[in-house]
Amino acid sequence: MTVIQASRFNEILVITDDQSWIWSFVGESLEALKTPYVRLPSTVPIRQSWERFKNSHRMIIHWESKNRNGGAIIEEILEIAPHFNVADRIIVLTTNPTHEDVVYFSELGLKRIMRLRHRDQDLLKSREEFFGHFKNAPEKDQYELAWRAIQQAIDSLPHENIPPETLAKIDSKVEMLGAGPNGRGARYLDSKGSIALARGQNADALSFWQGALDKNPNYFRSYKNLINYHRKLGNRHEAYGLMQKMQTLNRSNIQRLVGMGEIQVELNDEMKAEHYFRVALSFDPFASGALNGLAEIRFRQGDLDESRRLLSRSQLAYQTAARLNLMGIDMVRKGQFEKALTHYTKAQYVLPQQDKGPLLFYNIGLCYYRWGKPSMAMQFLQIALIKEPRFKKAEKLLEEINRQLGINAA
Repeated sequence: MTVIQASRFNEILVITDDQSWIWSFVGESLEALKTPYVRLPSTVPIRQSWERFKNSHRMIIHWESKNRNGGAIIEEILEIAPHFNVADRIIVLTTNPTHEDVVYFSELGLKRIMRLRHRDQDLLKSREEFFGHFKNAPEKDQYELAWRAIQQAIDSLPHENIPPETLAKIDSKVEMLGAGPNGRGARYLDSKGSIALARGQNADALSFWQGALDKNPNYFRSYKNLINYHRKLGNRHEAYGLMQKMQTLNRSNIQRLVGMGEIQVELNDEMKAEHYFRVALSFDPFASGALNGLAEIRFRQGDLDESRRLLSRSQLAYQTAARLNLMGIDMVRKGQFEKALTHYTKAQYVLPQQDKGPLLFYNIGLCYYRWGKPSMAMQFLQIALIKEPRFKKAEKLLEEINRQLGINAA
């Protein structure tokens, strides 16, 4: 099958392994539509090419791809771009969805789901359904479309300093939609909860979200909102309990498994944490959050080679670099200079080259400076400035050391 190329990447993106009949169905359908497309294997690194991929009018993803399932791919997309309109932009092809898969679709916010059967008469019907996903006809159900738009607006709100008039406008639209048929259901209450939280009304937010779950015990947005709320406040046991409840409905959500592992790390139970990270990797060997979590456990256990190997596979190793930096900073603040330098030396060893940023070398320089070893501090500050020539904090500290050494020399 020939892949059609275009000068700008606004083609249809097809992500599937080379399972012959499914790939033939998609390719022949797109060619019949005279629509440019590109097919990529399920193992393609989405994050590295997202700036190109994000402009695709539609993304077609085979849910049961052999090397990496569709859920893992879509979770990665949402991790990169949390507000990406998966409901409209992604078409999922599935052949034999389980009950957990159906729950997973709902959790991810997917709406365009096509079930394919390898029979001629079924494929003819599927072809018509497939064509329908590419028509530019307006959404028939304007009420549903309005709800989708308001939920996306809520999800796009900044975490702080939201203008009151913005919240008032969103609240007004939610009330208007709530006046519609069955309007004051779970999504109404969930939206009111998010607005209340944005206004700093935490108790009201919790009440609305719980009310949403009373209306619909399977309303996943409210579960997610409650989990995020409790994790932000450090209520680990409450967040973990909600995650466990969601796991009974769908055991395959990778980000939830990583989150459960992270909570166990915070609770100092590395054995349970490792279990969750490994389960996440069994669903997606490319799950960077799980690779980071395991790498950090190995780092603390002193297995630096394994930590390094795991981080070399992660696309988010910079997050571990940031956490290791914070650990070192805490040691310096406590005056544990020798311990901090040993920690930074280990961090230099395990981190991939591209993640050994200027901050790491600045912090090593700062450690030496506060330990009373300015000459050693200068060496690492100079490395930090080579990596980032406009690093103001490194410039300022280096100038201070030069001034002090000049005074001493005089």
